[in-house]
Amino acid sequence: MAANKGRDGSGKPPRQPAIGAGGKADQSNRGPNKAPGTMKKWLLVLGAGLGLALLQQQLLLRRPPRLLAIEAIAPGRNSGALSIRFSRLMDGESLRRGLQLKPQVAHQLLGNGNNYTLLIQAKGPIKQPFELQLKGKDIRGVQFKQSRWLWELRPTLLAARPVVGGDQIQRWHNNSWQPLSPVRGLIQSFLPLGNGRGVAVVNNLKAMDSQVWVLMLSAQGTPLREKQINKNPLIFAALSSDNKGDLLVQSSNAKEPGSRVELSRFEAADLQQPQRLAVEASGPIQLVPQGHQLVVPQLDGLSLQSLPPLPAKKELLPGSRDLSSFCPQPGRALLVRHWPDYRRSLELLEPGKAPKQIWLGSEALLATACAGGGERIWLLLLSGIRKPLLELIELNKHGKLMHRLPLTGRELDPGSKLHYDSTRQVLLLLLKRQSSDYQKSLPAQVHLIEVNNYSMKAIPGAATHTGWLPSRQLQHLNNQHPRK
Repeated sequence: MAANKGRDGSGKPPRQPAIGAGGKADQSNRGPNKAPGTMKKWLLVLGAGLGLALLQQQLLLRRPPRLLAIEAIAPGRNSGALSIRFSRLMDGESLRRGLQLKPQVAHQLLGNGNNYTLLIQAKGPIKQPFELQLKGKDIRGVQFKQSRWLWELRPTLLAARPVVGGDQIQRWHNNSWQPLSPVRGLIQSFLPLGNGRGVAVVNNLKAMDSQVWVLMLSAQGTPLREKQINKNPLIFAALSSDNKGDLLVQSSNAKEPGSRVELSRFEAADLQQPQRLAVEASGPIQLVPQGHQLVVPQLDGLSLQSLPPLPAKKELLPGSRDLSSFCPQPGRALLVRHWPDYRRSLELLEPGKAPKQIWLGSEALLATACAGGGERIWLLLLSGIRKPLLELIELNKHGKLMHRLPLTGRELDPGSKLHYDSTRQVLLLLLKRQSSDYQKSLPAQVHLIEVNNYSMKAIPGAATHTGWLPSRQLQHLNNQHPRK
């Protein structure tokens, strides 16, 4: 019998496909090999992506520096301060050479890298906004596009004024009073936020029913929106704010015994929900202007307590003392000490030093204010019983009397304080004409006292509370719009 021939007639058995480990025929030998072409395509794609990345990197490297943010900050002992942030590391010397201020004024540009602080150190009163020009180059030598701003350093005068239906927060603008808030009964107190972004108000609708509202304001000082801080009616509320805009509310209500202390932090351009603090005090609590600390009156003295994110810490200054006012320079404050013989003394508190007595007397010490780190200190004193005399005196930080201004025929509105504006170099207070027992008490008016010549000016119209709203007005004068 003849042997079977293959299908190709060659006599060889037909070629079988190889079987792999998975039991399937190996297809790797079928047709021409396509791997090199596929690899070539991937290499082209990767090469194009890498080239694009390198191109973008070169474009970014050659991109000129930009102004990312510019905003007003607490000036401390200076007349004004700006925080400035760039997109690149800058040549500080070129920035200092290119910086111009009109009108010209003493200033310093501090910082390095891409973060700088501009400090205004005016000797006399500031009477108009500044025109600011920023110009310079980065460390690569690439020029920064000139940026021009109109900067208003002077704070806005605010007051609570009686109107039909109660009181209203108004601002003094262009020589007239302009309304800011709605009318919700009487205003017990109000406090501009330390960052200038709003004003907190304690409204009294009826007996044992007070509410805390915050009116948020634009950079130009116009109303944006309102929010209520408390949920239950309050019997009383005391307010304090720091330079960051945090708001402390110390209050009590009919549903809970004792006082309640709550802190609303200012974040993301708004006040956050209040957080309750486990703090006990024998009087009004004050936030330290630089933030994250409280001055708490206690029966055995004044305590300084830290807030998160700082580590928990408490320092006690013993003695019968009250906090009178903070000085603009950080760490400085004025304290009133009460003595057993009913005299009072004023003390200057400085970091790392014991309180220094700068005044002692039997007169009633009604209010204080200071400039810088206490170089100039003002006291409002009341003496006499049958014929009360109100006086404003100025001391230096060593207690030497520099000036005495009798405010004859006037009296301080109860609860009013002294507010110093370092830009205009004026003191702000509420005064009213003295009246005898049988005369109707006259309404108080806002008064400004220039501390360089001690002239006094009354702002027309009645007011019940007053204060300064810190300025953050920056008007852009060309097309570059930095993020804030």
